[in-house]
Amino acid sequence: MKDAGTKEWDRIAFVAGRDGVPAAMAFAQQGFRQYNAAIREADSGGNQYGAAYRDSLNASITVYQSYITENE
Repeated sequence: MKDAGTKEWDRIAFVAGRDGVPAAMAFAQQGFRQYNAAIREADSGGNQYGAAYRDSLNASITVYQSYITENE
């Protein structure tokens, strides 16, 4: 079974292959914002999705951040 980080790299590669690097950048930036927002919301007592999936969200955030940095 693949870990969350490996799955995100696979998803980014799929988007890049299908739609190009600009689309993969947009995908990574959107995911980065959404997953960070989910964690912040959980930390402030709101929706607990971010709390339940914090480890996998953080792994995905790390992948997104790496991809964004490598392709800026």
